[in-house]
Amino acid sequence: MARAPIVYKTTHRVKFSELDPYNHVNTGVYVSYYADHRMEGLREYVGWDLETLGKLPFMVWVRRMEIDFLRPARGDQEIVITSFVREFRGSNALIECSMADSGGNPVSRCLMTVAYVDKETSRASDWPADVMSLFFEKETS
Repeated sequence: MARAPIVYKTTHRVKFSELDPYNHVNTGVYVSYYADHRMEGLREYVGWDLETLGKLPFMVWVRRMEIDFLRPARGDQEIVITSFVREFRGSNALIECSMADSGGNPVSRCLMTVAYVDKETSRASDWPADVMSLFFEKETS
């Protein structure tokens, strides 16, 4: 039986400095929202704060983000971001992310590809099983 992925969840209030002249969140800010969301999740759910990440024998490297913009996020609006690891393919983790307003209406979604990079060789490597298991619920007997 497949184990359920752990879903990371964070909230954010849209700040004035993140807006364009039309009171919409600037397109590039979405990248920051999603990346910061994953880093907050790693700290909260896995215990990997920035200091710990620096001591790990590997790096996580965002290779790609594909963002679908569904409706604008606006100034002072609270947004909720959720994400989970959908699957691992060799050195890549495919992470599904979504952003919704406080009413649960979808604002955007993102497919993030994150690589596992060995610090010693500076090369992408397959995700080790023990690290992959950190992103899924523990099996119950």
